Amino acid sequence: MSRSCTALKGRRLFWILAAVTFLLDQLTKAWLWHHPDEGLADLDLIPQVLRIVSHPGNLHGVLGLGPGTPVFYVGASLAALGVIGFLLFTTDRGRTHLMAALGLVAGGAVGNLVDRVSHGFVRDFIDLHWRDRLHWHTFNVADAAICVGVAVILLDALLAPAQGQEAAPEDGETSP
Repeated sequence: MSRSCTALKGRRLFWILAAVTFLLDQLTKAWLWHHPDEGLADLDLIPQVLRIVSHPGNLHGVLGLGPGTPVFYVGASLAALGVIGFLLFTTDRGRTHLMAALGLVAGGAVGNLVDRVSHGFVRDFIDLHWRDRLHWHTFNVADAAICVGVAVILLDALLAPAQGQEAAPEDGETSP
């Protein structure tokens, strides 16, 4: 496959994943907030592990920490989207896993940004826990996409050889 074709696929993958993430996030939030009587709120999907909850939303940002004003988080979201835009245009588009990761982060950031601007808080509804011992903060589709995208970016940064370095030759091989 030619390099320009791979680059085009990487760019498309970014936009497709960003759009799908955003739409899935907004559709799940809208459904749960506009249809609370349909029996989906407070539903055990996997007993003692995964539950859909009716939650007023996260007024305090990441993990419930930080100031209670959406202005700070709107600014942080816009800054993150600026960084994603920079990375989108400076990252080799042939590295499709990074394009996918950036798409997930962008779609999630826009989904939570829309909530902050339109509601003043982020609507969370996924409750993940292990029995009554371990309990994670309530989150949403956008949060999950952001976490997966950031994890892929961090793994790539940790595992990829540094720019300008080639992988070490195998035993018995010599480098040219």
